[in-house]
Amino acid sequence: MVRVKIGLVIKKGSKEAAVIAHDLAEYGEKDLGLDIYAEADIADEVEWYKRFRLCSDIVDYIVVIGGDGTLLRTLHRMGEHVIPVMTIRVGRRGFLLDVAPFEARSRLRDLVEGRYILRKCLRLQAFLKNHKLPPALNEVAILNWAELRSKVIRLTVYKDNQFIYNVYGDGLIIAPPTGSTAYSLAAGGPILDPELDGYVITPLAPVQLHVRPIVVPSRSKIRILLRSDSAPATCLIDGQYSVAINPGEEIIITSANKPALLVRFTELEFYERIFARTM
Repeated sequence: MVRVKIGLVIKKGSKEAAVIAHDLAEYGEKDLGLDIYAEADIADEVEWYKRFRLCSDIVDYIVVIGGDGTLLRTLHRMGEHVIPVMTIRVGRRGFLLDVAPFEARSRLRDLVEGRYILRKCLRLQAFLKNHKLPPALNEVAILNWAELRSKVIRLTVYKDNQFIYNVYGDGLIIAPPTGSTAYSLAAGGPILDPELDGYVITPLAPVQLHVRPIVVPSRSKIRILLRSDSAPATCLIDGQYSVAINPGEEIIITSANKPALLVRFTELEFYERIFARTM
């Protein structure tokens, strides 16, 4: 019988996450007959002897233990390698993470016995100078450079080569449905129902009164030009990865080729989750 392989990834420096991971590793191997591996960078923290590396070593499932940032960084490192991800929430927040620590063992058993729901989450793919950036689950944000935060940046936005508007302000956020409840929502953008096949363009503090959020189909190609008369800017992916944009350069954004696969164990309604986690 082929043993199911599980890879553990935790928030670095979190003793709570390390304890949960070690307990799951022992339980999975001894009680469930699984092959449990700890990601090489955190294996010493977990005190687990079997190690793997994301993308280069094959596992059947990834279990992420930490917060939203831990999950987003893990997905960035996985790139287009699509592996179902179970999430265990450590800390007060963690909107994207589903499982509470006290139920980690029972949910691991549910996972290997097939009692779960697999959610396919649209991601965005950004390109700068033909260089592919990490796929974004929450958002691609074009922001004024931290050292020049007082400077307005000037952007021209196109959809499928059709002019939409100029944005003069602090920047722009492009978010798929999952990310529409994050930075975009805080900036005044709408919540996108997860069944919508599209994403939202949300301007950040524009000086023009007519410049407002726009929802576009997921098949759209968005081109954002940082105008030559603008201050420099930064492209920030999911709040985790950043790259500088110089005046005259442009960012291309499309739907990513492959979605993120998140393991869920309950039919918790989308709106119930929003209000439960954001209050």
